[in-house]
Amino acid sequence: MDTLLDNKKKKLFDEAYQAYLNITRQIEDMYSEGMVNPFDDGPSVTDMVCSLDQYIQGCLLKIGLSDGALSPEEMYFIMSLPDEFDEVCSRNRGYKRFIKLVSKESFESDSNKYYDFDNTPLFLAKLTEDFDEAPMMVRSNLQIVFNAFIAIDGAFSECEADVALEILDKIDDGSKEYVPDAPKENVDEPSEDRSKGTVSKEHLSADGINVEGENLDEVLQELNELIGLEGVKQEVLACINLLRINKMRKEKGLPELQTSNHMVFTGHPGTGKTTVARIMAKIYKCLGVVSKGQLVETDRAGLVAGYMGQTALKTAQVIKKAKGGVLFIDEAYSLSSEEGSTDYGREAIDTLVKGMEDYRDDLVVIVAGYVDEMKNFINMNPGLRSRFNKYINFENYSADEMIDILKGQCKKMQYILSDEAEQAAHEYFEKAQDDPTFGNARGVRNFFDRITTNQATRILSLNNPSDVEFKTIKKDDIY
Repeated sequence: MDTLLDNKKKKLFDEAYQAYLNITRQIEDMYSEGMVNPFDDGPSVTDMVCSLDQYIQGCLLKIGLSDGALSPEEMYFIMSLPDEFDEVCSRNRGYKRFIKLVSKESFESDSNKYYDFDNTPLFLAKLTEDFDEAPMMVRSNLQIVFNAFIAIDGAFSECEADVALEILDKIDDGSKEYVPDAPKENVDEPSEDRSKGTVSKEHLSADGINVEGENLDEVLQELNELIGLEGVKQEVLACINLLRINKMRKEKGLPELQTSNHMVFTGHPGTGKTTVARIMAKIYKCLGVVSKGQLVETDRAGLVAGYMGQTALKTAQVIKKAKGGVLFIDEAYSLSSEEGSTDYGREAIDTLVKGMEDYRDDLVVIVAGYVDEMKNFINMNPGLRSRFNKYINFENYSADEMIDILKGQCKKMQYILSDEAEQAAHEYFEKAQDDPTFGNARGVRNFFDRITTNQATRILSLNNPSDVEFKTIKKDDIY
């Protein structure tokens, strides 16, 4: 390996090998835990691992040959991955498979022999039968192997990336991976932190267009019930009005206005950006802008890898998950925060711009972060600057709005906030509202956790507290 792979490529290979071992350990667990009896007519552990090898080698052949030829590094990768495992098996586990699936002379001419795209390999069928979470475990580890393989020669191949994604999609049909069952609770603006805003439901009304059992009126009511965010609500309404007018123009045979649906959300953490992005995904689905309406959340860590080529693949995979909905990139400015040749954030940006173009009819991207940092981020790339022309700023919550959020949390958990405690909390929020480190709604959530902890400590010191005492938060619990 030392003569063919440099340190970075060796690290890639080691990363893939570790992922490969994770799958083989799952196979071995089936036998060690008695789920499979190797003395029955069923497959032995050797048969299972050979099935894994044949499948992985076949997949790598299909990926590597998709752009016309295998590089020397790719050839080494295919040949060496199971060899490493054979050495460990013979040394530590007492068995060796004695099977060389692919030879240097035959793997190109006989590639179809090692890859059956339509049939489930033995190891995966058996794992799926005995372990409920096995398919996702296998998928995540195979993704690591494929990504390392594609990056091993230092060049990113879009053909190889597409084939890798196609194979991964075969493991899960895409329904669980790309369309979430239900929106998860978000720390920016918890779902329980809602009260009536000043914008009426009638003001945010539109024709009833269904999205997953919801119509546009229902989605807009969800937006309207968020605490505060009045400027944001008006900006969203303006976007909706433009989309509806464009739809009407199309129906009347008039030219459509050339607009971009991508958005920039600016503001401090905890001001509801992710929550509004999720609502925007539903709105875009209602209006036919996207086909599914899911929200895929990510950040720099979800897009950027440590090696040339891996970042492009990683970003492309996230974009494909978001196709049909909204891709929300939090702290997007961090993609441009590092300078120099080792900054792969720019590679992620280039891939993002390409994805926005390739899926322009069924993908919306929302990027979020601090005001000044986001301006610099958008201006660093002409492709970004031309695609993002809608900016929505999220103001910090006022002390009154944070009190409303706190009272909503108390109501949900059946706490009683005394008048003295409410006044003390209001004074605390007045001091915190201009502190960028407080976290707005997220800071209120942390504050709620602290005062309920204080209340619990106080209640435990009482003898036979009444039901009212048990639920009441007092001034002494506030700090």
